[in-house]
Amino acid sequence: MTDLAVLAAGFGVIPLAAIILYTVTTRVLAYREAAWGFLAGVLGFLGVSHAMAVVLVNHSLLGDLVAATVLSFVGLAIGAGIAWLLLDGPFIQTEPNRILWAAVAFLALHSFGDGLVLGGDFTGAFLPTLRLDAVTVTTTIAHRFAEGCLVVVPAIWAAWRPRPAFAVLFASLASIPAAYAPGWIFASFGFSPIPRALSTFLAGMEATVGLMLLVRGFIPIAAADRGTRWPVWIAIGFIAVSLVHFFVE
Repeated sequence: MTDLAVLAAGFGVIPLAAIILYTVTTRVLAYREAAWGFLAGVLGFLGVSHAMAVVLVNHSLLGDLVAATVLSFVGLAIGAGIAWLLLDGPFIQTEPNRILWAAVAFLALHSFGDGLVLGGDFTGAFLPTLRLDAVTVTTTIAHRFAEGCLVVVPAIWAAWRPRPAFAVLFASLASIPAAYAPGWIFASFGFSPIPRALSTFLAGMEATVGLMLLVRGFIPIAAADRGTRWPVWIAIGFIAVSLVHFFVE
């Protein structure tokens, strides 16, 4: 399992590199339309399109239609509840911190889901068939770096110092234990629908957390200056992360 350990560690630590944005803080704050618009497009793909695609595909593969529907619905509902508590609940008082903590929750959920997918390729009696060429590695780095930016840009906007901002980026390390979960489940239960069910449930949570963070946080901030370019930046971000996934899926 050494190869899995290396890949899981890589998945976990790459988003930490997004802390480098603190070296260009003034530019991030000055170009709000571009920064928040681009990341809104990234979030729209990862948190809505990609996560819901996982839910829908797994829903059709789980076998039991009723159980799959209940599982998907509960995941979506819990994600919406978590997002509401973080974005509009009574626990976090300031708006910038609300958006930041919702982004941290999204990063953790997405990282755990990525880890499950990675670990699933190492489960069972067959050797993994992952492609490890220059294009795949580069696009994976870009993909995970962008996910880290979803946390760092709100941290800069919330006037957090680099050290605490770096600390919350450790939510991305959720991909490391998640990568081992399919193997543990296989060792205990053999071939089981549990990993797929877990992936469906977490993807549902991720979808509604991402959706509410997008419409409650990223898009309003991108459009706050009443400019005309933020929809273009959203489209650019969405298309860019889509192209990245063409090479890593």
